[in-house]
Amino acid sequence: MKRRQEGFTLIELMIVVAVVAILATVAFPAYTRYMMRMHRTQAQSYLMQIAQFQQQYFLDSRGFASASVLLNQAPVPAAVAAQYSVTIGPAAPTTPPTFIASAVPLPGSLQAKYGDPALSIAQDGTKSPGGVW
Repeated sequence: MKRRQEGFTLIELMIVVAVVAILATVAFPAYTRYMMRMHRTQAQSYLMQIAQFQQQYFLDSRGFASASVLLNQAPVPAAVAAQYSVTIGPAAPTTPPTFIASAVPLPGSLQAKYGDPALSIAQDGTKSPGGVW
């Protein structure tokens, strides 16, 4: 009379662990790159909103706002604030009227860890890095 075997053998379990480890080594870097792109896209979208608010402010007051408080906009989204420091100021050289809005990766953030460059947009629509996001 044969006994029926129940459960897994150690070899089967080790094969499953090896497959899961291989999948994790492939999936984690892909997930990290996805998260970096998502954070960068959110920051770019927020900078575009700032540029739109600045253009409206310019139409209303014939000059650009030097601080986001003057733009009557929503605060920096939490997802952007967790990864970037967003600033608004006059562009250099300061030939009025100008502005530049920048998003610099915060030290210790995912963006800074993997060397994501600072993003900026100016009053004439010039974007950096690369001119086109």
